[in-house]
Amino acid sequence: MTHPRLRWLPRAAQREQPWANGGGRTREVAIAPAGATLAAGCRWRVSCAEVASDGPFSVLPGMDRSLWLLAGAGCEMELGDQTVRLDRRWQRVDFAGERQVAARLLDGPVQDLNVMVERASTRVAAALLHLAPGTGLQLPGDGEEQLLLLLAGGAAVHGGWLEPGDAVLWTGTTPVLVGAGLVPSVVLLASFAPR
Repeated sequence: MTHPRLRWLPRAAQREQPWANGGGRTREVAIAPAGATLAAGCRWRVSCAEVASDGPFSVLPGMDRSLWLLAGAGCEMELGDQTVRLDRRWQRVDFAGERQVAARLLDGPVQDLNVMVERASTRVAAALLHLAPGTGLQLPGDGEEQLLLLLAGGAAVHGGWLEPGDAVLWTGTTPVLVGAGLVPSVVLLASFAPR
């Protein structure tokens, strides 16, 4: 079997920046196209955030967002007239970027995972996969852009090794093999395709 062309995205190389309002920090895992920003030209972005204080979310018209709680006691999110309580690790909420959203921390800072896509140009399938120690899976090569981000544990991907925060991006039709290490592992698998 031929190996797919993988682009490795180590945690140490991912760009991190504080929020303008001082309420947290964002680490950009990957963005497409390369060099885009949320304000200009972005089709999709995967990022992790450290949220240190209560406050509103940025308004991002035309973007669809998925958010997972990674660490911390959680928060309550006000989405218009709806309140969503995120208080379980790996819990997910989906919402439109143009919605007015505010978050209130339940008990101290939290970390979250964000997948954002430009609704008009891109569709996404994103899920967290839980791998038992020593198990593996084969991800189909479907020709779409695919991103695998390790959130917990350790994982081998075609001879490379991922630690928490590391990611790998690929496009192609060759299946990609993923194997968990000696402890339970959790990965985000996100597939992006044009509309």
